[in-house]
Amino acid sequence: MSRLLILGAGPFQLSGIRKAVDLGHEVITLDYRPDNVGHRYSHRSVNCSTADAQGVARAARDLDVDGICTFSSDVAIQALALACSELGLPGVAPEIARTMSLKNRFRRFLEEKGLPHPLFAAGESFDMLREPIGRMRCPLIFKPVDTSGSRGVISVPEANETSARAAFDEAKRFSPSGTVCVEEFIQGTEVGGDALLLDGKIAFVAITHKHLSRFVVTGHSLPADIDAADQARVQAALDECCRALGYSEGVLNFDVMVTAETVYVLEMSARNGGNGIAAVIARATGVDAEVAAIRLALGERPDLRTSAHPKGVASWIFGSDSSGTLKRIADFDAVRQKVPELFEFHQAIPVGGKVEPFTHGGQLLGYALFDCPEPALYAPTVGRIRKALDLAVEPG
Repeated sequence: MSRLLILGAGPFQLSGIRKAVDLGHEVITLDYRPDNVGHRYSHRSVNCSTADAQGVARAARDLDVDGICTFSSDVAIQALALACSELGLPGVAPEIARTMSLKNRFRRFLEEKGLPHPLFAAGESFDMLREPIGRMRCPLIFKPVDTSGSRGVISVPEANETSARAAFDEAKRFSPSGTVCVEEFIQGTEVGGDALLLDGKIAFVAITHKHLSRFVVTGHSLPADIDAADQARVQAALDECCRALGYSEGVLNFDVMVTAETVYVLEMSARNGGNGIAAVIARATGVDAEVAAIRLALGERPDLRTSAHPKGVASWIFGSDSSGTLKRIADFDAVRQKVPELFEFHQAIPVGGKVEPFTHGGQLLGYALFDCPEPALYAPTVGRIRKALDLAVEPG
């Protein structure tokens, strides 16, 4: 029996935790919240922040673990990388993890390697960005360099100083380091997904169509809405980026912008995607990226054989239009009675809990996963789920 340390024990790590237990491993969960749901399913738990690299390494050493992994968590990646490096365990190298985790470092890496990227600049004060902003074409995107889930991402259609400074201040509010990246907006088709790298190249990739409300991801669909030639271009761009980074084995979550001329890798992370993406990919393709992540963390070879009959599968991520208290929401069984295509449902906030307007990924109320054999069925199926949820938020 292998001993596996999983960083994070929240609802977004729960699926991976249960799979690791089902595979017969001794599972230890590490999280700073003792009441998190994942601890109920692991064999042991450790009270420690997933961002505490020395704490993670100390726990892994004391417990003599055979591997460390995480699911759907950008916060844990750098600590995981440092701990794996210190203990000689399989995992992404610390410098690679840091480059992927920080938006300004990733943009600088793309620039240094001559890979496609938008014109960008980063700084801790607006004065540091005033001159480069003057050379950029609008619209501009301001974003904190060290957050995820669309937190603090602001679009500025006209870059007068008042609007640009306000966008900078708002983005900086979300940055732990107080650093903001500004870049030109690229017009194209944005796709996302997960990939798995073996022997220095992408061995499996699932490219999803991203459903967006401004910059907030509200869902994913498989198959993607780009043709086979563009999907091949996306995979080639990811391969090139990973080779340049030196990332040769592991899991990869990505966001890519596709234009007629160029494929831009916007973001990459050495983890599985969140909000049910692994379940969507597994149902659509037959490849379980969470099981693959577990096997890779333990130095094993994952099974990447795809289904002979791939299917259309999708997710819808939902939230509230206003702040208040969650008064009412239907449960899985009630929704599935009305929408039989539904196969998984996650509610992030309990009835009686405080909700905020859904302006970034940290404010979601939940997500629904459903079979979607045709792209044209996505919107009407979401409409039926929305109606069946019978969601009510009491203002205040």
